[in-house]
Amino acid sequence: MTDLPAADAKDWGGRLPRNESIDLDDDQQAAAERIHQRQQRWAEKSGFAATDAQGGLIGPFNSFVLRPGQSAGFNQWVANDQRNSSLPAPIREVVILTVGVAWDAAYEIYAHVAVARSVGLSETVIEGIRTRSTEGFTGAELAAHRFTAELVREHRVADATYAAAEAAFGRDGVLDMVHLIGMYLATSALLNAFEVPAPEIPPAP
Repeated sequence: MTDLPAADAKDWGGRLPRNESIDLDDDQQAAAERIHQRQQRWAEKSGFAATDAQGGLIGPFNSFVLRPGQSAGFNQWVANDQRNSSLPAPIREVVILTVGVAWDAAYEIYAHVAVARSVGLSETVIEGIRTRSTEGFTGAELAAHRFTAELVREHRVADATYAAAEAAFGRDGVLDMVHLIGMYLATSALLNAFEVPAPEIPPAP
């Protein structure tokens, strides 16, 4: 996992106060504890940092503590999607990275490059999404990427793009893809609205 500088070396909260710097109420404190127990462990397993060197939450996790009611509902949506999605893990990461790159959401890209590597998405595809090149994509990877890119950038999906996605993933898969896109559009909006910074993306192993 990336080694991060000390908490006072960078304002990892962006425009938001760090939750470590304010007095948290009971709900906020409970939210912080849940994030350290769940999302932080998932991040560490996936190879990216959810905290800085002093244990302070970074990325969207800091904001989740500040508004625990909203974040609880959002995180339940994420958990339900992870449990029930029909999409293979590498395809999910194609979708998520495509959204993050379209929005230039730095932490989203940083985190999900690591997740994509951990679930076996090739470096060719990871780098292709980041540079907007589709050379070397499989048919399913290309279908997911094009569907997501069109919906995010054009706000519509062409008939041919839709047909390719439905052929690759079925109706349920397309529905799951749209839910996933919405989830990470919300995350990217949160990160960009508050100018949340990200660590450097480590080179490919």
